[in-house]
Amino acid sequence: MIRSEGSNTDVHPVSAQDGIEIYKLPGPGKYRWSEELKGFFTTWTPLGGRDHSIRQWWSPNVSEAVYQCGSPVLSTLDAEGMNRVTAALSDSFSRSRLTVSVDDLNQRDEVIFTAEVSGQDVLLRVDRRQTDYCRAIGDAGEWMRSFLKGGQIPVPDNAELPLYSSWYSFHQEPEQYLLEKELEAAAKIGFKTFILDDGWQFDGKNTGDYRKCGEWTVAKNKFPDFKGFCQRVHSFGIKIVVWFAVPFVGFESKEYARFKDKIAFKSEGLGAGILDIRYPEIREHILTVLERFALDYGIDGFKLDFIDVYNASADNIPPYNDSMDAKTLDSAAAYLMDEIYARMTGIREDFMFEFRQNYVGAQIVNRCNMLRVGDCAADPITNRVGIAALRLLNGGTAIHSDMLLWGKRETPLNCRRQLLNILFSVPQISVRLTEIPGYQLDLIRRYVEYWTENRDTLMHGTFSALRPESNYTVMSTEDEDKKITVLHGEPLFTPSGKCEDVFNDTACDFIVSSGGAFEYEIYDMFNDILCGGKTDGRACSLDVPRGGMLRICK
Repeated sequence: MIRSEGSNTDVHPVSAQDGIEIYKLPGPGKYRWSEELKGFFTTWTPLGGRDHSIRQWWSPNVSEAVYQCGSPVLSTLDAEGMNRVTAALSDSFSRSRLTVSVDDLNQRDEVIFTAEVSGQDVLLRVDRRQTDYCRAIGDAGEWMRSFLKGGQIPVPDNAELPLYSSWYSFHQEPEQYLLEKELEAAAKIGFKTFILDDGWQFDGKNTGDYRKCGEWTVAKNKFPDFKGFCQRVHSFGIKIVVWFAVPFVGFESKEYARFKDKIAFKSEGLGAGILDIRYPEIREHILTVLERFALDYGIDGFKLDFIDVYNASADNIPPYNDSMDAKTLDSAAAYLMDEIYARMTGIREDFMFEFRQNYVGAQIVNRCNMLRVGDCAADPITNRVGIAALRLLNGGTAIHSDMLLWGKRETPLNCRRQLLNILFSVPQISVRLTEIPGYQLDLIRRYVEYWTENRDTLMHGTFSALRPESNYTVMSTEDEDKKITVLHGEPLFTPSGKCEDVFNDTACDFIVSSGGAFEYEIYDMFNDILCGGKTDGRACSLDVPRGGMLRICK
């Protein structure tokens, strides 16, 4: 039973079956229920990152969501990784807040859950099934997506192929001829998609801000012949996705004076005004810029960045007026994403759209087909944690890693470990391929070969991520014929009985099988075979070097 805190009335489930209850919340407000303080070990939220703590009443664990930021789901699990309680809301557009905390203040042995909603007739789904937490979260995501009109958008093939990005390798200083050399090398390795990131739109050096954004014309000193550049990249067999910062008009841009009266708010840190997309002419301006690019240069997609800056308090923006056709930035963001999607797919059906954490809700994700981990340069664990969160919740979308970055003198093992931490996502690489040493290039080439060969299992198999409280010590995918596992923590694994590749990302030069008779091969980090053998069915330790792989043959 759930109680409305505003009216102090009880809300009863409209359906209850197999451990799942559905409640229809009668209106905006805060709703509360309690669970016995028993079996709770850790929590999971879409944007929680490495924080899986159970918090006390004065600082609850929170999942805040609105169309352009977050997703309305929160999960708790026991010490064995089984679902304890997973809560989700049907409305992934309106502002909402789910919380969980231990009510130690009142000494009632209770865990308190709350749901704050701003929409009308929102459904609350409470899942108490004794099932794997991965399934509980995945089912919650599928349930939220069931409310989408028209279903999920299709994923073009290139949205799910290895990708080279200019971001960490060039930052705001991309340069046509250097990039052409990079992409020629990338094509030989097996990359099929390229993101031209920030910096193409202004002359000069890296600034680290967006003061010069707003005109959205290609900088001639960086790209003397941008159309020719696009044609050359296409000749390599690579599709082109171009970055745009959707909301910004920089303080030093000529366009700032034009739009200064239609600014929602300013960001001194970013050096830009945030366009007020409640005005239809502002959205049309953005659409016109994007359409011009798609038509003039024949590009294949957009990386639409900073949509989450529209997650602003109404107190910080000008009041609504009759020249606007949306009363809130939330509504305007939805209008804009729908309009961009319609306009671009009207040009070509397989147009690609990349979004990133933090805009990961069911409704906005229905306007992208590539969903990337937020920036975490050179941080393999944060990349892994972000991939797990996206894979668990956002089925049907191509999940991408953040771009990989390492130094030119980095060891093979540390490069390999970054690669293993993104195995269950579409790999994005952002190191200069023409400048790194040969062993690093060879690692990338062999990794891309393996990933491409096993793409169907990696991206479409059943995904599992164990022990979130320890940043997911074991991750795997499996289909009917094969399983692929990466051990990130302890070196112990249990054979699945299928053909299986087990990668060693632990601190040990061995992994331990819990038992089972099987034939095997052992490979090093470059995927070169070292030896083979057969086990006798007992638990055993196998000498698999760090970064290497054990292949179990049926």
